[in-house]
Formats: sequence, structure tokens, C-alpha cells
Amino acid sequence: MKRVFYMKTRERVPGDEKNIYLDKIGGVPTHKPEKFPIYLEDEKYGFVMQIYCDKEKFPNIEGVLCWQIYQDVNEEDIPIIIEVPIGAELNTNNEGTPINRLKERIIYYEKGLEPDVLEIGLGIYSDEEEDKYFSSKIGGAIPEDYMSPDFEYIGRMYESIYDADDYGLNFGIEGLNLARNRKGKMELI
Repeated sequence: MKRVFYMKTRERVPGDEKNIYLDKIGGVPTHKPEKFPIYLEDEKYGFVMQIYCDKEKFPNIEGVLCWQIYQDVNEEDIPIIIEVPIGAELNTNNEGTPINRLKERIIYYEKGLEPDVLEIGLGIYSDEEEDKYFSSKIGGAIPEDYMSPDFEYIGRMYESIYDADDYGLNFGIEGLNLARNRKGKMELI
């Protein structure tokens, strides 16, 4: 069995502003990446979300403060992930480009256990279990269709993690795998 951290979201509450290490969707990042604001091929990218690299969820990753996910401001391309190193500057001036339609949501986690590999459609799991296995998460079971020797499976994010009244995150696809390549860098695939 593998440990899993199911991603859930909630609205910001008083007291959140005291915690600078919040996993969140929307708004602007709490720490600045090395190159900021983000431009790729003259296209401006807006902030979508950030996930902090704590040792409980990411015990084998060193030197990373957090990962930030950005998407072009027109939300037409697949998002990109930026690694923010330990020691990064605080974003005290609230710099950055938000995706305006995203209301800020705090990400929190519910712990659990899952099988090593998911074999769906064999009648092994209840519908409720399968739904849970296919929620946004860090760790947990590796989907049977995701067996790549080039990447280490870290987790998966679905559009539905953004449970605000608006529509989803607009990844442009059903969900994104969070994976580490052979060089140790995180990628969205």
C-alpha cells in the first residue's frame, strides 16, 4: 500500500495571511521564481497554483521550496510547472499575473492509503473507491495506464480540484500527471 494525500480546497480564512507556505490556487504566488514575471516566446503567463515541497509528502526531493504552475493568460495552452528553489524571495509586493477568473482557494490534504497500482474495470474496487483513486492527489496508486520508465509518478491533478462556483482550472485536458524526470525535475505530463 502507498501513502496518499488527497487534494481538497477551501476558501481563504482569517489567519491564512500569517502562513506564507500555503498551497493554493489563484491569486499571485507567495514566493518569486528565479525569472519573474513569466514569459515564454513573448506570451505572458499567469499564476494558476503552487504546491510546497514539505518532507511529509515529498521525502525524496531536495532543494525545492515549491512548484508553481502557470498558464498563458488566454488559457489556451497546457500549463507549465516552475521549480522555486529554497531561499527564494518572498513576493511581498504581490507581483505576478493572476488568472483573473480564478478565485483564490487554499489547498489542504486528507491522508490515506491506496494500492500500489490501480487495475480499474476488473471489479476489484467499488465505484466510490475508484472515484477517490481518480481525484487530485500527491502519491498513492499509480494508474495502470501510467507506466513510463522515463518518469517517476508523483501525483495527479484534475480540473475538479478547483471546486469554486466557476468552471474548472481549464488545463485543456482531463488532468495532469505530476512527474519527476530522470534529471530530477518536476514536469506536467
